[in-house]
Amino acid sequence: MDKYLEQLLADIKYATENVNWPYASSEKEAVSLADWISDEAEEKTAPRIQLETWTGIKQSQLPPEKLLSDEQIDLIYRALEDMLKAYNYYATFIFNLPYRIRYEVIRTNFSQEAIQKQWHMGFFELCETNQSNPNCLMGDYCHCAYFEELSANFVDEDLSPEEERQRKLDIEVEHIKRKHGDEYMKYYPYHLDPKYDDEQGNPHDYGFGNGADEEGDDNWWKK
Repeated sequence: MDKYLEQLLADIKYATENVNWPYASSEKEAVSLADWISDEAEEKTAPRIQLETWTGIKQSQLPPEKLLSDEQIDLIYRALEDMLKAYNYYATFIFNLPYRIRYEVIRTNFSQEAIQKQWHMGFFELCETNQSNPNCLMGDYCHCAYFEELSANFVDEDLSPEEERQRKLDIEVEHIKRKHGDEYMKYYPYHLDPKYDDEQGNPHDYGFGNGADEEGDDNWWKK
């Protein structure tokens, strides 16, 4: 197994260092800021490709987690995570799950179609059905069950901007409490809480300033 894992890690490293970008295969073909499109538009138009074809890593190469030690799981999962980031394709877990569970989720769902995004992040599909499942690999931390629970608690209705902001705050606080437990205040969304707005009513800016009236701001592309 050690020799096999050594070769597997070498293959993943090669895939990480040799990303195939079909829409910008050379510097001359590289895109400019004038080509920027919204995430919604890119979601509709970006090329689709099997992740196995894109990366060259096959699902069958990834051993089931029960055959691996914790140390081996750690090595493979970190390598896969780095590889996916190199492809601008992220596996985003909303809870702090052990690497063993994360690895098995990645392995089980690796034979999926990926979106080759150029401007925005692509996201690894963590589940095939996008519906809660009692047999979900994430157990009590099933993402689908969590969002279904949130939806049940917050019915769809017409809200004022203030009410909409309060709802977003309630949802975010509920999420970080579940994710971080007693340490949730470290991640508190001050920008959503009107109690932390400045004297002009601007949301909390975490010390960076809103930049709206500053010269040379980063909103030049909107002008």
